[in-house]
Amino acid sequence: MGFLDFIYTYFDWVGKGILKTYPNIPDDVRSSGMRLHYEVYAALAGFIFILSVIGSIVTMLLLLVLRLYPVYIMIGTLGAALIPVLILVFMTLIIPKSIGASRSAALDQEVPYGVAYLSIMATGGMSPYTAFERLGFSSIVFSKISRLALRFAVMVKAIGWDPLTAFEDVARRNPSAMLKDLVLGYAATIRAGGDVVDYLNKKARDMFNDLVTKMRAAGERMAVILESYLAVALLVLLALNAIYLVNLSIGTVSLPGLGGSSLFMLSYILLPFLSATIMYLSDIIQYKEPWMEWGPYIVYLGITFPIAAFLTLAMVIPFHMFRTHPLRIMFSPFVSTIENTSMVFGIDSAYNSSLALCIVLIVATLPSAIYEHFILGEQKKISKGVTRFLRDLVEVRKTGLSPERCIITLSGRDYGAFTKYLKEIAGQLAIGFPLAKIYKRIVKKIRAWRAKSFLFILTEAIEVGGGSPETLENMAWFAEVTEHLERERVSSMRTLLIIPYIGAITLVATIALMSSFMSSLAYGVAAYRTAVMLIMPATVLNVYIMGLIAGKTSSGSIATGFKHAIFLTTIAMITILMSPIMSSMVMGISGG
Repeated sequence: MGFLDFIYTYFDWVGKGILKTYPNIPDDVRSSGMRLHYEVYAALAGFIFILSVIGSIVTMLLLLVLRLYPVYIMIGTLGAALIPVLILVFMTLIIPKSIGASRSAALDQEVPYGVAYLSIMATGGMSPYTAFERLGFSSIVFSKISRLALRFAVMVKAIGWDPLTAFEDVARRNPSAMLKDLVLGYAATIRAGGDVVDYLNKKARDMFNDLVTKMRAAGERMAVILESYLAVALLVLLALNAIYLVNLSIGTVSLPGLGGSSLFMLSYILLPFLSATIMYLSDIIQYKEPWMEWGPYIVYLGITFPIAAFLTLAMVIPFHMFRTHPLRIMFSPFVSTIENTSMVFGIDSAYNSSLALCIVLIVATLPSAIYEHFILGEQKKISKGVTRFLRDLVEVRKTGLSPERCIITLSGRDYGAFTKYLKEIAGQLAIGFPLAKIYKRIVKKIRAWRAKSFLFILTEAIEVGGGSPETLENMAWFAEVTEHLERERVSSMRTLLIIPYIGAITLVATIALMSSFMSSLAYGVAAYRTAVMLIMPATVLNVYIMGLIAGKTSSGSIATGFKHAIFLTTIAMITILMSPIMSSMVMGISGG
C-alpha cells in the first residue's frame, strides 16, 4: 500500500468533511493539473491538519514544561493554536488555486520561446505540424508546452484526428490565454491557406515586444505595492510599538492598550505573513524565465536553516529563560559570549537576545548567500556568452562554412563562462559526434535555462533545418531580444531595491531610538526590559525578511535576497551596538 493509498483509506472521513466545507476543491484541483483525485487531495489535507493539531498540542505541553515566563507561555500557546487553522486554509483555499495560476503563468513564460522555435523551424522549411510535434521531445527545455505537443501527436497519429481539430483541442485544454490565442490563430491561418511562416515570425516578434511593455508595467505596479507595504510596516508597527512602550514606561498614566500577546501576533505572525504575501504578489507580477535554480534554496534548507535553528536554541532562547534554567546552563558558553560583547559596548542586557539573533541570522545565511552569488552569477555570464556566440555564428555562416565548421572555428574566441562549454562542443564535433548527442551531454552541465533553450533551438535548426544563414539570423535576433529583455527587467526593477532598504533602516533606527528614550522614563525597569526583549527581536526578524523582499522585487529571486538580508541585519546589529550612544544623545537632549 502506497502512502497516498494509506491516507485515502484511513483519513477519507476527514476529506469528506473538508469537501463539504469547501465545495470548490474539485474544480481547483483539476485546474491545477495535480495528478491527484480531489478526494485523495482532501484526505491528504485532512491528514496534515490532524498532524498539525497534534504538533500544536505537543508544543503547548512543552511550553509548560520549559518553565518560561507566563507571557511567553501565553504567546506561544496562541501561536500554536493558530498554526492548524492556517495550514487548513492554505491546503484548501490557497495551494490548489496557486498551483493553477502558476501553471498558466509557466505556460505564458514558455510561449514566446516556443513560438520562436516554431518560427525558426518553419523558416528552415519544416512543416507546421512536424515542428509542433517535435516540441513534444523538448521536455528538457519546454517542460509545459512539450506535454501539449505530445498530446497533439497522440491525437493525430494514434487516434486519427486531423491536425486542425487536434490544435483546437490543445487550445481548449490549456489554461494559458496566450497559448490559446497562438494555437487558434495558427489553425485559422492554415485553414485559410495563409503564410504560416510569416504569421509565426510576426507573432513571435509581437510577443517579445509585448514583454518589454509588461515589464515596465510590472515595475510600476510593484512600486505601488511596495509603497503600501512600507506604509503598513512602518506606520502601524511603529505606532503600536510606541503605544506598548508608553504603557510600560509611564506606569502611573498608562491607559489600557496593546498587550504583549497582541504585539507578538502583529510582529511575529501578521507582519511576516504580509511580507510573504508581498513576495508572492511580486512573483505573480514580475516576468521571469520558465525555470528556477533550486540549488540556493536547497543549501538554505539544508545548511542555513539547521544552523539557524541550533544557534537560536543556543544563543537567543536562553535569554528569555531564568538564569537557573537547564537550557541556559547547557549553552552557557554562547550566552557568556553575547553577554561579554554587550558589556564591552555598554549595551543594556535587554538587547542581548536581539544582538544574538542578528549574529545567528548573519552567520547562518552566509553559506546560502555565497552559493547564490557564484551559481547565479555564472549562469548569467553563460547566457550572455551564448548570445554573443550566436551572433558571431551567423556572421561566420555567411562566409559559406558549414554550421559544424563554424562552431569549431568560433571555439577559439572568448565568450566568458560559456567558452569552456563551447570548446567541449567543438572538440566532440571535430571527432565526429552528432550535434544532437553532444547537446544531450552538454545540457546536463549548463544550468542557465536561456542558454539551454537557444542551444536546443540551434541544434534543431542545424540537425533538421540545415542551419541556413536566414534561419540562424532569425535565431540570433531572438537571442538578442531576450538579452535586451533581461536588461530591461533589471533596469525597471533595480529602482525598487531602495524601498525595502529605506523601510528596514527606518524601522530599526526608529525603534532603537524610541526604546532608548523610553528607558529614561521607565516606571518599572523589569517591565521595560521585557518590552525590549519582545520588540527588538521581532524588529530584527522583520528587517531580515525585508532583505528577502528586496532581492525578490529587484531580481525576481528570493535567493538574491540572501545577501540583502545579511546587509540589513548587519545594519540592525550596528544600530543595537550604538544604542548606548543613542541613549546618551537622548539624555543630553532631554536634559538640555
